[in-house]
Parts: sequence; C-alpha cells; structure tokens
Amino acid sequence: MTDSTERPAPPPESATPLPADHPGLSLRLSDDGALLQATFQPTARSDTATPPPEAPAAVALTAAAVRAQMVRQGHGNLAVNEQALAQLVQLAATSREAVTLTLAERRDARSVIKISRNRMSALLTLTPPQGGAPMTLDKLKAQLADQGVTAGINEQALALAVASQQVDDLEVASGQLAVNGEHTRFETLVPDTTDRHPRLNAHGLIDYRDLGDLVVVREGTPLMRRIPPTPGVPGFDVTGQALSPKPGTSWPFAPGLKGVELDRGDPNLLVASVVGQPVIVARGVKVDPNVVFPQVDMASGNVKFDGAVNIKGDVKEGMHVYSTGDVFVGGAVEAATIEAGGNVVIKGGVIGRNEYNGRDSGREGWFNAKVTAKGSISARFAENAFLEADVDVMLEDYAMHSEINALNHVVIGKPGTRKGRCMGGHTKATISIRVAESGSSAGLHTVLEAGYNPLVTEEMAALTQAIQKHESEMANLQKIIDFVQQHPERDRDGLLARAAITQELHQGQILELQLELSNLKDALTLAEDAQVSVDVTIHGGTEIHVGGKVWTTAEQRAHAVFRLDDEGNLTVQ
Repeated sequence: MTDSTERPAPPPESATPLPADHPGLSLRLSDDGALLQATFQPTARSDTATPPPEAPAAVALTAAAVRAQMVRQGHGNLAVNEQALAQLVQLAATSREAVTLTLAERRDARSVIKISRNRMSALLTLTPPQGGAPMTLDKLKAQLADQGVTAGINEQALALAVASQQVDDLEVASGQLAVNGEHTRFETLVPDTTDRHPRLNAHGLIDYRDLGDLVVVREGTPLMRRIPPTPGVPGFDVTGQALSPKPGTSWPFAPGLKGVELDRGDPNLLVASVVGQPVIVARGVKVDPNVVFPQVDMASGNVKFDGAVNIKGDVKEGMHVYSTGDVFVGGAVEAATIEAGGNVVIKGGVIGRNEYNGRDSGREGWFNAKVTAKGSISARFAENAFLEADVDVMLEDYAMHSEINALNHVVIGKPGTRKGRCMGGHTKATISIRVAESGSSAGLHTVLEAGYNPLVTEEMAALTQAIQKHESEMANLQKIIDFVQQHPERDRDGLLARAAITQELHQGQILELQLELSNLKDALTLAEDAQVSVDVTIHGGTEIHVGGKVWTTAEQRAHAVFRLDDEGNLTVQ
C-alpha cells in the first residue's frame, strides 16, 4: 500500500494541475495501510472580532480540496467515506481544535454470485477494487465452489470478469435441460390422401376444387416406416445435479389395417399387399380399391363401399353414400348424406331441402343434406347443409344457413376477392376460419367459432366412461376375492385365482385408457394461432368466438382478424 509520504507521478503538461495541499490538512495511512486518516489543524484565531490587517486570510477547506490532496499524495484510489468527508469540511470551518477522522479505506474487489431458483444459471456481480486487491480467477472459482456451483461453468465469462474487474449479473455458469426422448414416429412414404390441400394452378391462382390426383399403389409398395422411440438425453443444473429425461413412448402399427402387411425383412416397414388407394390413418396406412358410379339414385341404391367411391354425376335426394376412402362427386349433393373415411370432393354444391332453424343440430340433427369426412371437404357451396371434416372444409362460393365443423381450417371463398360469404348458421374450426364476408345486410345471425375441438371432448367423455366401467368390474371382483379369502372352502375350480387374473386384466385396460385420455387432454389444448379472419365486410348480427371469448356487432364494419393475445384476451386487428 502506498505510504503517506509517497507522491504520484507528475501529471503531463497538458493536464490541469492540481491545487496545492491545504496548509491545515494532513493525510496519513494506518500502519496496515487499510485506513486513511485525515487531521485538520486550524490556524490560530484572534479573540477579537476583527483580525488585524496584517493577519493572513484563512483558507477554507472544501471537499474538492480534500479529494485533490488525496490524489496528489497517492490515495485517490481509496474508497472515500462521504459522511466523514462532509463532517471534516464542517468541523474545519467551525472547530478551534485539531480534528482527526478516518476519511477513506482500502477495499478489495468484491463479488456476489446469485443462483437461480431452478439452479439452471449462476449470475456474477463484480465490484472493482478501491485501493485493494483485484479479483483473481482462482478466487472466483473458489467462491463458485463454496456456493455449490460445479457444473456448466463458463471459463470465457470468468476470464472476461477478471479482465474488466466490474460486471453486473453476468452469467458465469448455466445448466443444461434434459431432452425428453422422442415418441415412436411414423414416417409416411406415400402422399397423404387424407391431408391434401389446394394448390396453385398454371395462372398462379389457388383452385380450392383441385386437391390433387388420387394415389394408387401396387403390391409391395412401401407405405410407412416405424421409427422406434429414443431414451432422451440427460441434463444437469449448475450444482451438478443430474436431470433425468422422460423416455419416448413405444407404439406399434395400428391393428386391423386392411390391404397392407409388414415387410418380410423389416418389421418396422409397412407395405401394400393389394392394388388400390392408400389412406393414411393413425399409426398406419390402409389400402382400399375404388369403385365408379355414373350417379347415385334409386337405380343404384345406397352405396356402402370399403374403398374410394367415384360418382360422375349427382347424389340424388334421400340417397346415402358411405366410403372408407375418398368420395368424388362430379355433380351436386341434393338433400343426401355422404360419409367418408378420407376426403370428399364435390364439384357442385350441397343443397338441403329443410330450412335452417337457427339451432346447432350436430351429426344426428334434422339436416337432410349431410357430408362428413375423416379428411377434408371441398365443394362449390353449401345451403341448409351440415358439413363436418376432421381436417379442412373449403367452399368456393358461399355457405348459407349451414352448420360447418372442421378440426383444422374452414375457408369460404378465394383470398383477394369478394367471393366467399358466410350467411347465417354456425361455423366452427379448431385452428382458423377465413371468409370474405360474414352475415348479411339484413342482420342475419351468423356465428364463427375457432379454437374448440368438439370431437376430442366427446372421445374424452367416452374414455372416462370406459375407465369407470372397468373400475366397477374390479370392485365386484374384489368382493369375490374378499369372500373366498374369508371362506376358503368355497374356492371351487380355482375361483380365487381366476378372479385375481381377471382383475389384473381390467387394471391393464384401465392403464391403457388412462394413457389415451392423457394424450387427448394434450390435444385439447387450443392451437396458438387459432383465429377468425373476415377479409372484406362484417355485417351486423355476426358473432365471433375464439377460445371461449365472444365478440358481437350490430353494425357493419370493415375487415378484421380475431385472435387471443398472450393473456388470453380476444383482440381485433
């Protein structure tokens, strides 16, 4: 430590010279060099009110003069006690006796390490030294170790802190989150006919009627590859605590797939066993042949076919078409019913004879024009009709007095045009709804609802009911077990063992159903981008629902996009 007799090097000629030392002030370091003491000796004062003319004027002591003298004597880097400095200046102006105070002290560099609540990061705040020892790399590492920080240390950040001697909340250690294993994945090797989408034509316009050609596969064609689950990657926090990953769930190919088989040399590869159209389903692909009708009417009778159905003309009033694959209708659907396991493409419209009564009807309601699909539905228009798709519903012209449900998107009209009105009825989609105009100038009540999945809710209720049934059976079996254990003489033909085995089977079923229920609860979460878009005009009587939030208007307004913000509030843009 610098002694009080030492002097700093003279400043360069260009620097502003420091004032001379005050005649009444002396500075002295303590023996250990840790403290700086200041002594002020006032000049002799006369007892008379007015000093004689020949007496020299006393020089007032100021804080600036004290600091300047500290610098001149080599103590400018010490930590000044501001309260003591102020007291010294005050006493120097009033006291007739000598005054000695501890004015400053030597301080080493100081560090504070904060560990986050989840122990995934450690932050360093470093205060530079004031006349004391600087912080060293070894000291920082020792302090980290003392606080239990042993993993994920950033050597470069520590070196930066030591070099600068002053940092604020610098991250010097970070943990690594565990990476959960991937669940079994199923890689589709053929085009997904249940998830086709509109495409650009040669003129650069979107044709909502063209979802692409149907795909036909031959025997031995690879359809889907099963990719086994992974165990995941372990992680750690800054204290070195291991973080265990959750291994991925193993799933086999779905049972009961028709027209397919496992490859003889690869049990994880699914191939076609017949010629036909591939239909992608959960955890698998099935292959269906297809059938062609000129039209569906009284002459053909109702159609029920395990495969794709191609209808060149109309589906006449009162007829029913059921298909496990795609359905193509070259004409219109006239108050008839179509149920498809794939996509439904209707070149004309869907026209019901019964007028919409303003109430949601559902799949079993009063509509006499119904189209349901496990894939997408594409048509020119819908009037007094019920449409429900597990993927998308796309109408080229309009929807009037209809009920429309889609698990992904509903699109009515072509973007960039005024074509595409939704007048009356109730339209629902899990992710998004886009129309050109909603409602009508007459104030027709029109509901557009996004962010809700009714089919998942129904399936969850069915699973819950099945679990309760198994639990009831287990309770009845437990009564039998308890009775036989109390009366072993009644255990005939291995009744106790058979009851215990049956109870275990019920327990296994419950565990499988609970896993399915857990997966459905995850699927019930609203899509982050759920929204309703009206591109041109919103007429009075329109009612918008997004994720349970409702917006209504009685007056006409311009286009808008409705979605939820991060706090779950419905925003209009």
